[in-house]
Amino acid sequence: MRKTDIWVSLLFTLVGVVVIADSIRLGFMWGRTGPASGFFPFYLGVGVVISSLIVSYNALKQYRKEGEGKPLMPPGALKRILWVVIPSAAMVALTEVVGLHLAAALFLGFYMRAVGKIGWATTLLVGIIAPLSLYVTFDKLFLIPLPQGLWGGYILRF
Repeated sequence: MRKTDIWVSLLFTLVGVVVIADSIRLGFMWGRTGPASGFFPFYLGVGVVISSLIVSYNALKQYRKEGEGKPLMPPGALKRILWVVIPSAAMVALTEVVGLHLAAALFLGFYMRAVGKIGWATTLLVGIIAPLSLYVTFDKLFLIPLPQGLWGGYILRF
């Protein structure tokens, strides 16, 4: 696990350095009209680099003291991870076809019933009310259309 901490922190350090470099290119100082376009990303990148180096230092110190440590994933953990990744990826793919509202309803229904083992009444209630509230809040009140997919515009005509 310590090796993983070190590699991931170094990866985040690299991401932070890229953000800092691009912020310098955009300009990161405070101008007459306020902050330049790279001002906030620059300091965010600095924070990421500093935090990542601290994590890397601590993981390296622990690695030298204790050795490898526990494995990254204990036995059986991959099944739990796949129960999150596969339905989420299916929801993203389904959003392209039927839109966000219906994909969210199907995702919530499946996830609550199959993974959470929640009763049908609660599953149907949440699976209908949550996407309906998204639709009313964004599409009707704020006038911000959420993705409707290929068929979603035809299905949600009301």
